[in-house]
Amino acid sequence: MEKKALDAIKVFSDKGFQRRRVWQTDNLHCNIYCFEPGQQNSLHRHPGSDEVVFCWEGEGIVVVGEEQAPIKAGETVLVSVDVLHGYINTSREHRMIITVIQCPLPVEHVPVEPGEIAAFIRS
Repeated sequence: MEKKALDAIKVFSDKGFQRRRVWQTDNLHCNIYCFEPGQQNSLHRHPGSDEVVFCWEGEGIVVVGEEQAPIKAGETVLVSVDVLHGYINTSREHRMIITVIQCPLPVEHVPVEPGEIAAFIRS
C-alpha cells in the first residue's frame, strides 16, 4: 500500500493557483489545488470525465453549471461530465485547498467563456 501526506505535497504561489498530482492510475488521477486569497481555477469543462471535489482547507465559491455555492473545509461537490465548473478562493486572508479526482482518463480540459469566475458570479 502506498500512503502520502497531503501537507508534504501542497505548495502555494502568489503567481496563481498551484496544481499538484497526488495519484495517477490508468483510470483516474487525483490532484490537490492550492489557492492563495483571490486566486481561481477559471471556468472550464471536461467532455469525457466526471470530477469529484473535496475542500479540505479554507473556503470559497464553486461554480457548477448555472449554479454557484459556497464551499468550505469538509464539503464535497460532484461535477458531471461536460458541465462547466470552476473554483475561487473568496477569502482575503486564508488559503484554500481542494482535492480533485477525475476519471476516466484522459481528462480533456476545455476553457469556457467568460473564464473569470468573478465575472460569472457577479452576473
